[in-house]
Amino acid sequence: MSSHLARAAFDANPDAVLVVAADGRIIDANAVAHTMFRYGDGALIGCTVDALVPEMARQRHVGLRQSFADAPVTRPMGLGMGLMAERADGSNIPVEISLSPIEVDGHQVVIVTVRDVTERLADRSESRRNAARLQLLEDRERIGRDLHDMVIQRLFAAGMSLQAVAALAEPASVAERIMGTIDALDDTIRDIRNTIFELHLRRDPAPSERLSNLINDRTDLLGFAPTLTVTGELDDLASELVDDLLATLAEALSNAIRHAAPTSVAIVIERRDDALCLRVADDGVGIPDDPPRGHGLNNMLWRAANHGGRCVWFPGDERGTVMEWRVPLIG
Repeated sequence: MSSHLARAAFDANPDAVLVVAADGRIIDANAVAHTMFRYGDGALIGCTVDALVPEMARQRHVGLRQSFADAPVTRPMGLGMGLMAERADGSNIPVEISLSPIEVDGHQVVIVTVRDVTERLADRSESRRNAARLQLLEDRERIGRDLHDMVIQRLFAAGMSLQAVAALAEPASVAERIMGTIDALDDTIRDIRNTIFELHLRRDPAPSERLSNLINDRTDLLGFAPTLTVTGELDDLASELVDDLLATLAEALSNAIRHAAPTSVAIVIERRDDALCLRVADDGVGIPDDPPRGHGLNNMLWRAANHGGRCVWFPGDERGTVMEWRVPLIG
């Protein structure tokens, strides 16, 4: 294959392709890589590949890269699910990565192929949300049907039986008490029918109500009430964005409960003209230098990346941990 044809194939690859030296420096990158990571033409050349790793995972990545260099082995695309990459503007994207070590002119290099899986994961996430909404509607329909077909019919039958007994009851005061019970049963049947009607009309709670419910739930687990500051309107945000915002907040509070042992937590949600920002600060034991990347942290990163934003953690001014989650608002 001629060098011109090889270069054309390199640049025509639909995925980002990096050629990385043993010391982690990027010595070549195709056009897709510059576009994906939002670097100007040629700007990736000479950068360390560690710069493309989210900040909180960067230190750990240096060690992993060095270990790989000591014992390089081909890793096919798709084995690194849950990986995130950081672009030049600080935003994160979910990626799949393949590694192919080769020798060029006596030097070991690694061909790194990076695939942006944002759309695939977004489709999967939307499918899960649609399934959850459908399940909720089905549950409401089932509950309404059970109330109508079973509970109301049993109450109605009990009322009919009491009416038959009331006609024979003596003295009159007993008959009056039975008729009072029948009236109460009729009121209960009417209330249940109203509830069934509301089940069919019920809408999901507003974001502000969901936020309040979340704070109340976590207050019991924390042992104190976190402070909450909200700037700007939340109730007209897209449902998908609200879902990710509240899921991120829930995960941040759960991390504080499980790991930080805080005595105070401050939550700030700010809606600006161009961005939605969430900040959770606690006064707990603090985040380790190289925190383990479990599903919780990865999910928080993904929920930011899903909207073209970023999520970072860093030590507080005096103690504790600060989590900042920021996504752009379009339109």
